[in-house]
Amino acid sequence: MKKHLHSQKLYNDTAAAVRTAKKALRAQVRKTVSGLSAEYCKEADHEIFHHVTNLPEYRNARAIFCFVSMPYEADTRKIIRDALSKGKRVGVPRCEGKGIMNAYEIHSPERDLRPGKWSIPEPAADAPLMDPADFSLVLVPCCTAARDGRRLGFGGGFYDRYLLKTNAVRAVLCRERVMCDDIPINSHDLTMDIVISERGVIRI
Repeated sequence: MKKHLHSQKLYNDTAAAVRTAKKALRAQVRKTVSGLSAEYCKEADHEIFHHVTNLPEYRNARAIFCFVSMPYEADTRKIIRDALSKGKRVGVPRCEGKGIMNAYEIHSPERDLRPGKWSIPEPAADAPLMDPADFSLVLVPCCTAARDGRRLGFGGGFYDRYLLKTNAVRAVLCRERVMCDDIPINSHDLTMDIVISERGVIRI
């Protein structure tokens, strides 16, 4: 029993240390993002768009899951419009509760999205629900990402839970200047299959 309690304490201490390290890294990344120029972001997002749309997984996909970007993230609206123009089904996330999200189909980012939780654009509740099995590619947001596929999210755990429901390829989008090679992770944090920045595509 004492050995078990000792092991549990070590686990709790380690988990607490990882949480603290994640919090500090998020604050550091926010500061970096606030200093990025609009010109850099526009150029980086243009390159990221081309890398995504040239992926074989993207070209061959009948349905993709794609986050709707905020200004501090790599822009995905152009990707969404491109996918729709090519006849692909596009699912975007809608928060349903603490740490829980589902994918709903949209046909136009201009018409079908409205501000949701944290002012993140999301589809209406009556939009068509998509099955996680429908997707062959998921485009994942991040606070920062590493070249080995580690990803730091924003702390809600939405994607770590959702990605367990699908066998789709996981591709995280991250501007190069906010990437970090030393990201603290827990055992439940999922790694990505592909990391995409303006510099190119890294397959893990």
